[in-house]
Amino acid sequence: MARINWTRIAYHISFWLVYLFLNSWLGSIFNRVELYKAFLGEAAVLPVKILLTYFVFYYIIPLYLDRDKVWKLVGLTLLAFAVASLLYRMVTAWFFFPIFEPERTIPFFFLPGLYLTAFDLFITVAAATTIKMIRVHYKSLEFEQELLREKLQSELKFLRTQTNPHFLFNTLNNLYVLARKKSDNTADAIMMLSKIMRFVLYDCRSAFIPIAEEAKVIQDYIALEKLRYNTRLQVEYRENIAPPGGSIAPLLLLPFVENSFKHGAGGTTGDAKIWINIQFENNNLDFEVKNTVEEKDSRPNPEGIGLKNVQRQLDLIYPDRYTLTSGRQNGVYVVHLNINLEED
Repeated sequence: MARINWTRIAYHISFWLVYLFLNSWLGSIFNRVELYKAFLGEAAVLPVKILLTYFVFYYIIPLYLDRDKVWKLVGLTLLAFAVASLLYRMVTAWFFFPIFEPERTIPFFFLPGLYLTAFDLFITVAAATTIKMIRVHYKSLEFEQELLREKLQSELKFLRTQTNPHFLFNTLNNLYVLARKKSDNTADAIMMLSKIMRFVLYDCRSAFIPIAEEAKVIQDYIALEKLRYNTRLQVEYRENIAPPGGSIAPLLLLPFVENSFKHGAGGTTGDAKIWINIQFENNNLDFEVKNTVEEKDSRPNPEGIGLKNVQRQLDLIYPDRYTLTSGRQNGVYVVHLNINLEED
């Protein structure tokens, strides 16, 4: 059994009460009659107007959606107004005036009166229909926005489910190298990896996390990579997060750092250097990652699935609020990201 929507019923009752009092007041002014008589006259024909309005709402308007029944729509509309006009005249000519103004005689089939009756009914139905159409339009917009939000959330979840295994795959490759070398640092690397994966699997479930937490996992990742590359890799890390700090969508910065190690230290045979700078002040996050590249390699750093996913997440979460640039500058590959976090 369907539940009664009392809120909706209250809205409808409120509309008709407001309509009754407003139309009575206007009728008393234009017809130059006492307010109570105008109120009684309007109350007498109100049931006819209500019946016609809801017949148009719930029967005639749905027919408009079926374009094959356009003539039926027109015919029913004219018939409904004709019947409502006759009922309107019956109420006024045979009920209202004989009781409240017996000195006046109102003929039933009075052509100007029928025109005024039809016009009054049309104004009533038009006003109610306009309000209903506006409400339907806004509900439709709200529904579309909700669908869009759900679509964006689904896409974000999909992107993150791609990013996490991708990050794990690259990190396991690092452990594989240490294991092949039978390095004494393998156990430490596994412990660091477990800390990072805890962050990836659990802490990243929130829509936003403190920037300081993202910075902390970046430092853990740097320590993990240093175990692999030893002394041939130099990392210069700078961080300035003005209190109380801010929040950011998780795993937006780490893929850029991962990419710098992969194509900086991993893509060279000699010494390598990486610069990482995180600055947050006045709701503005400024993030820069630089890595050395071999001079003979003229190709730009390739962008794999991780970086493509990050850029798509930036488009979804921070539209028109971020700038992302990348490219070679004097033998160094530079990635610069700036996000305005004020709205968050």
